[in-house]
Amino acid sequence: MKNTESTSTATNTRATVTSDTPSELGLIKIHDNVLAALVSRAVLGVEGVSRLAGSAIMDNLAGIVGSHSRAIEIIKDGDDKLKLVVKVNILYGTVIPAVAVEIQRQVIEQVESAAGVNVAAVDVIVQQLEEEIEDDPEDDAMDPVEASRAALAAMPAIN
Repeated sequence: MKNTESTSTATNTRATVTSDTPSELGLIKIHDNVLAALVSRAVLGVEGVSRLAGSAIMDNLAGIVGSHSRAIEIIKDGDDKLKLVVKVNILYGTVIPAVAVEIQRQVIEQVESAAGVNVAAVDVIVQQLEEEIEDDPEDDAMDPVEASRAALAAMPAIN
């Protein structure tokens, strides 16, 4: 996976990664949406990350029309390497530089191993701090199966 084609749009640069020479079975292309999905999973797996930055509604609409999140930018440099820009929201109380470095490590590791492309750089832009939403202990008191059984047990018997 060495050759990378790029096309430019008004808002960002899209990269389609292809193999340098096709195998005897055919050409292999990895679309930027696949790369963005790999980046997204890597980022969201890092402790301290709340979510990708941006509007969830807009990102869902982008997914419907086959585009990737505006929080992830994929840029091809001149050496057939990718530069990735990731915009994230992190949880308040985390050490921002430590979380950012871990995002960089995870993204590079996962994209290079899964797609077989070289990642030259991962720029992390922290856009917001968010409070961690704590689970209500009352919600965790009973699992759904137990709740269903309790509801059925409380119903009067039908004769």
